Amino acid sequence: MTAVTSVWRNAQFRRVWGAGAISTLGGEIGELAIPVLALMTLAASASELSFVRAALLVPFLLLTLWAGVVVDRSRRRPLMIAADLARGVLLALVCWFAVAGWLTIPMLIVAALLLGSFTVVYAMADFAFLPLIVEEQNLLDANARITATQSAIGIAGAGAGGALVQLITAPLALGLNALSYFVSGSLITAVRAEETARGRTEHASAFREARAGIDLLIRHPVLRGLVAEAGVWNFGNEIFTIALTILVLQDYQLGPLILGIVLMSGGLGAVLGSMSSRRLTERFGYGRALIGSLLLGNTAPLIGIAFAGAASATAVIALTLAFLMSGVGIGVANSQAVSIRQLAVPAEVRGRVNAGYRLASWGFLALGALAGGVLVSVTGSWPAAIIGAVIMALASIPVAASPARKVVALDDLAHAAP
Repeated sequence: MTAVTSVWRNAQFRRVWGAGAISTLGGEIGELAIPVLALMTLAASASELSFVRAALLVPFLLLTLWAGVVVDRSRRRPLMIAADLARGVLLALVCWFAVAGWLTIPMLIVAALLLGSFTVVYAMADFAFLPLIVEEQNLLDANARITATQSAIGIAGAGAGGALVQLITAPLALGLNALSYFVSGSLITAVRAEETARGRTEHASAFREARAGIDLLIRHPVLRGLVAEAGVWNFGNEIFTIALTILVLQDYQLGPLILGIVLMSGGLGAVLGSMSSRRLTERFGYGRALIGSLLLGNTAPLIGIAFAGAASATAVIALTLAFLMSGVGIGVANSQAVSIRQLAVPAEVRGRVNAGYRLASWGFLALGALAGGVLVSVTGSWPAAIIGAVIMALASIPVAASPARKVVALDDLAHAAP
């Protein structure tokens, strides 16, 4: 049996959890508001939408390694606070310009690029900060609770986002997203944690420190399988998401509310999966529970989109059920995969190894966004969604073929380390 303990008594964790919950709620609203703003307010084409989406993601490709080095050299909490405040100000400006009628597609692309850059800094710092305030034996429970909360908010956020965009328009919905980042930053300010800035390693350049993290990531067989899965899945998911958005909003003209409901079902499934993660891990061990949940989560979208070739109630039901089942698998897998990644390497290189992981996995998001725009233009939205879903289904193979399947408890990671 794998030992997993509770983290809820940790006051510092509750503050970090609260900040993440608020910003996730705002982010869910913004996730739907930005493409609707581009498509319905600014009349963007499929290619222009892909450029906006890619601008959000390109920073993950260009800045991740640098951010990982900065996180390892710096105190994480101030970075998280600064990133939250910067994102809040930026989205407030986008809201203002859109309401005033001054916003254009090029301006939205620039704003998306900056928003993505601040998000990279926050995400890298947040990943390395959690193990500093949570004891190792509580880390799986912490990640499971965070995943469950994010998923639960995904239920409310996607549905509320669709309703809000339809009722108060996309620009005002982005204003609420801005407010969420201000609240999140204030909560992180209240967190107390002992951390010191490591500073630059003598004679070590940022490039060499970043490369050391990548080398360790590549040499670790379990992490190598996880990063390959993440990269392939993200590439396919971006194609699938762009195609699905255009399919529902433009081709089928079902509106933001229906799109929000479909996405909301994925959040519901992820809540159910996250709630089961601890029990499944104790019963089957990390490896088998992880691989089984990946197979479910990565394959379900293909089954759903296969029944959505025309606008109908059947298509909406099929997509909703597919997102529900996919969410269950992803909810289980995310808690386990994050815990494995956090504890597979020493704390002093955790930021850089995570930077290499994010570079590979998130870098494919930007490539997938650009590929999605091209595929929709060439093949149409439904065939492009099928292609994206097939790629997502294939993403489980690297993990299934790795030593991750033999990991029962986190102590087993030491045997798989390079």
